[in-house]
Amino acid sequence: MPVLLGITGVAIDRAHTSSLISAEQEQLRLQFFGLLGAIEWQDGEIEMGDRLKEPRFWQFRSGLYAEIRHRDGSVIWRSVSSDTLNLPIPDNMPRSGRELFGETEINTEAFFTFYYHAIWETEEENEIPLLFSLYSQQSTLLHEQKNFRNQISLWLGLVLLISLFVSALTLYWGLRPLRKLAKDLLRLEQGETLQLSDDYPRELQGITYNLNQLLSKEKKQRERYRNTLADLAHSLKTPLAVLKSGSADSSAANEQIARMDNIINYQLKRAVSGGKQNLSSRTYIKPLIDRLTNSLEKVYRDKSIQFQNQLNAELALTIDEQDAMELFGNLLDNASKACKEKIIISATESQHQCHVLIDDDGLGINESQRQTLLQRGFRGDQYGQGQGLGLAIVRDIIDSYEGDISFSQSSLGGLHVKLTLAKL
Repeated sequence: MPVLLGITGVAIDRAHTSSLISAEQEQLRLQFFGLLGAIEWQDGEIEMGDRLKEPRFWQFRSGLYAEIRHRDGSVIWRSVSSDTLNLPIPDNMPRSGRELFGETEINTEAFFTFYYHAIWETEEENEIPLLFSLYSQQSTLLHEQKNFRNQISLWLGLVLLISLFVSALTLYWGLRPLRKLAKDLLRLEQGETLQLSDDYPRELQGITYNLNQLLSKEKKQRERYRNTLADLAHSLKTPLAVLKSGSADSSAANEQIARMDNIINYQLKRAVSGGKQNLSSRTYIKPLIDRLTNSLEKVYRDKSIQFQNQLNAELALTIDEQDAMELFGNLLDNASKACKEKIIISATESQHQCHVLIDDDGLGINESQRQTLLQRGFRGDQYGQGQGLGLAIVRDIIDSYEGDISFSQSSLGGLHVKLTLAKL
């Protein structure tokens, strides 16, 4: 800003000075015409008389001087104002009928000069070459120039101060949202808040929105990692229980070990993924349920549970096999804990959906508690086992496939679970 105003001031000063010089030259030209009009030739000499109206020509050392010379340099006439002064002669005589402007010094003072070479024709038709010389002191112009420079410096200085003040004020208010953003980021870093507020100017809303999205994604990722660790431990309980029971033969043990390996890989995959699952997978449900119930019979052998798998062998759902193992494994494990001796697995189908039903003959859960069964950490049982993770895992899987799950009273006396998923 100061550089720009400085350049502006120099440009204005030069334009003003040029205007003053042009005006001074025009004034000298007018003085020349006045001088020319006042000349009267008598007896071979110039007579001015009182026809020369410019009073400064008659005032001693007025700062405006004039003289008329022959071509050889001899003076024919000079103004009273230039008495006792040695006025300079131009080095380059202007051609006939031409004028010449310039600058010179008289007694160390600066003057503007105007020269005109005229051919005077007498009544006898004689042609006499004459050199008209006019000199105007520059002090008036310099004084006016100084005053103008003082004024322009003052005004440009005021403009600079006002501009700096307005710029500082604009920067202060313009950067206010950024200062607020810095404070909010500091609060985020210190854990005082979880996301940025949305009361930012439109120019920053895109940034804050993306930051909030990033924070939300990172938070969900951390939650997935924590949940996955808990889900992993929960999922390994059943195969470990089968191995601990000691009733499994080597093939059964190998099957449980393979299942544990699949569970670990599955949970690690879930930890780094999110969103909607691939719906191109196809899983037959009846044989999967059979494998799960065989394992659960070993875990809960003291109950001698009767599993009735009434599913159609051709029933296939659009769900990943490992997701289906996790989903039905948790539901059947909960039913095995809650039942007395019987669990029935059945299904009803429509054109695009399948409703898998799981009923047990346990004590059931009252209606007020059914609404909170899917919350992570909530336990709806009364037998003192579990950490409340199984149904939370079920909910996550159901949501990823845009399915639905509901609970009601079973005709067997226990809990009736209705699971709705898309089918092929």
